[in-house]
Amino acid sequence: MRRLLLAFAALLVLAPAIAQTDAQGAKRGFFWEARKGEQRVYLLGTIHVGRAEFHPPHPDYLRRFDEAAAIVVEADVFDAERVAEAIQKTALYPDGDPGLDKRLSDEQKNRVTALADRFGLDPARIWRMKPWMAANTFIILQAASLGFNPAYATEAFLFQYATARGKPLLEIESIDAQLAIFERVDTATQIAYLEQAVKGIESGDAEREVRRIVAAWEKRDAAEAERLIGDIRKAQTAGERFVAEQLFDARHARMVQAIERFAASGKLHLVAVGALHYFGPNGLLELLRARGYTVAPVQ
Repeated sequence: MRRLLLAFAALLVLAPAIAQTDAQGAKRGFFWEARKGEQRVYLLGTIHVGRAEFHPPHPDYLRRFDEAAAIVVEADVFDAERVAEAIQKTALYPDGDPGLDKRLSDEQKNRVTALADRFGLDPARIWRMKPWMAANTFIILQAASLGFNPAYATEAFLFQYATARGKPLLEIESIDAQLAIFERVDTATQIAYLEQAVKGIESGDAEREVRRIVAAWEKRDAAEAERLIGDIRKAQTAGERFVAEQLFDARHARMVQAIERFAASGKLHLVAVGALHYFGPNGLLELLRARGYTVAPVQ
């Protein structure tokens, strides 16, 4: 099991080389500058999976990156051992406790087993995972099966970029705080989240959604990003409400406070947060504008 956890964590840190692809790159992804008086901060909308050709970013973007005194991400997930330990502590049932297979209906167990077989996983490993961990494992494996790998996430590039440039890599949250979002909800909601993930993969909705998200990010299509977050906010099931309320809305106040702190620091920071967090009426762009910031795209 520990080898499985290390492999899972390593997906987050196998970053592509900075100079791996065409140095000219393309202008992909959302990038803004927020200003209030003399304060300013760069805001980068990231994507948590990607393809090799997404890196490096366009030279115009890299020049802006070079201006930043520090890089800020949601959570520093680039120590595979630390991530694996956090997952071991939080995401798995302790030895001796009933596993996931004892907490699902026979119909749910059959569907989870079918997905495990589809992705080449031993179901016995899935049964030691809590429902939310099983759901996230399937989501990552589904994206990877479509050619979108966490190794080519924006954050993976930024980690290697910050290391190469000697820039501090700061975090808004932490891996423990992010895992706690899942851990503090009740088991019924966790199972609903797993059910949503399984159903989405079975129906093809998960594939369509990840392709929409990647395409919106790649084309810098703000209108499509607004539609995507609008669809998320039409939550009906308990699993969908968990995504909308806990994975998005509940985190935005803390994110905005951090952005304001970095903007007021006297040093230019590049803040990199998942792209969809910026959109919608409760998104970061609107929250910053309500606090007196002018937000403009970086061209």
